[in-house]
Amino acid sequence: MGVSVFMIVIEILIFLLYSFVLFIIIQSKAKLFKIAFYTIFVATGIADIASLFSGSSIRLTRELNLGEDSKDFALLCFMTTYTAFIAHLIGNVLITINRYSALCLINRYNVIWTRKYTWVAVIIQYVISFAVIAHVARAHIEYVHSADGTASVKGIQEKQIDMIVRYTYIVACIIYATTSLTLNVRLLVEWKRLSKFDGVLKNSHHDKGLVIYAVLVFIASMLVCLQQFVKAIAVLTDNTSLNLWVTTLYSWMNDFMVSIPPVSLIVLSTDFRQEVINFFRCARHQSSVSLFVTQPRSRRSIVDRF
Repeated sequence: MGVSVFMIVIEILIFLLYSFVLFIIIQSKAKLFKIAFYTIFVATGIADIASLFSGSSIRLTRELNLGEDSKDFALLCFMTTYTAFIAHLIGNVLITINRYSALCLINRYNVIWTRKYTWVAVIIQYVISFAVIAHVARAHIEYVHSADGTASVKGIQEKQIDMIVRYTYIVACIIYATTSLTLNVRLLVEWKRLSKFDGVLKNSHHDKGLVIYAVLVFIASMLVCLQQFVKAIAVLTDNTSLNLWVTTLYSWMNDFMVSIPPVSLIVLSTDFRQEVINFFRCARHQSSVSLFVTQPRSRRSIVDRF
């Protein structure tokens, strides 16, 4: 099996884009980027980047036929993938609740989403994600041996542990789908209702973009949830060919899922794009100041440019 260079390039680009978006949010001193939405976005984004790395590593171990010598690394990647996916679902449920309360519970928003409560929610997000996957640490990796003597990663060897993971995924996906779908529908209905009143949503383009963001992320996440349902069926029926196929399909779906948040934020948030512009302007200004300090003879020509 050859290495998919195209997918590696795509994943590197997604990693760079996502990392840049997180960097802009973290380094920003603007009060806007300290609100609950962006705190949860960063926390979930870290899980998404970890998922991107672990998913790519599992795929490469298969494509390179690294064999059983990489079993410990493969197990770590599986645990990271499982944990990151649960953290992704919980994080996006929190984001959906945040957007819902911003529009439908305006009077109580500042009480619900204090800095303290937001960080408590993030901590709970990761505690739950690690706790429900911790049992995978005692598992072993199963390999499929080819006629030429090479071995390819199949998945978790212990069917009981693997099925616990699948059931956990299914329950998490059902909770995520039910909660997010209900809130997103009510959110869109409320937005449409308030849009009929002049001035109610004045200067709320930023919030509108984040509403659309929540819907797009929900759609992308549901694709991976459907993939996990098929994976559970493959494990339950011992269908090796279906298992390998749907596992390979996961790489594409996961890459698509984790690419949606940064792309959507850049496209839909005017405030974020302005922050990016401000960042580069600041960097350019600092470069000009450095030039001014290190080259005093050119002071007049530099000042004239301003």
